[in-house]
Amino acid sequence: MSAHSDLNGAVEALQGKLQSLNDLVRANQFMVEAMAGQGDALKQMSSGRTKDMLRRQARAQFHPDTGAAPDAAVLAILEEVLGHQEESAEIIPFPVRA
Repeated sequence: MSAHSDLNGAVEALQGKLQSLNDLVRANQFMVEAMAGQGDALKQMSSGRTKDMLRRQARAQFHPDTGAAPDAAVLAILEEVLGHQEESAEIIPFPVRA
């Protein structure tokens, strides 16, 4: 029975990692599409205005209650990345393999 529960635990851990990876992929897809579709306009703005605009768009798309494609996990990733005070909004790096 312990082998079965060990396997279940491993499958659950893998599912959690796959879900996290999927969330990162969706967040990156949002950033790539925004930059591809609005790149010229974004380059004209200050980094603060760019991030504010991208955060508004992310909320409109992923807000869990009012978004067009509700996804709280993806929105949390984008809010974190776009909330940093760095000079640019960039593609979100995937975690380093341990």
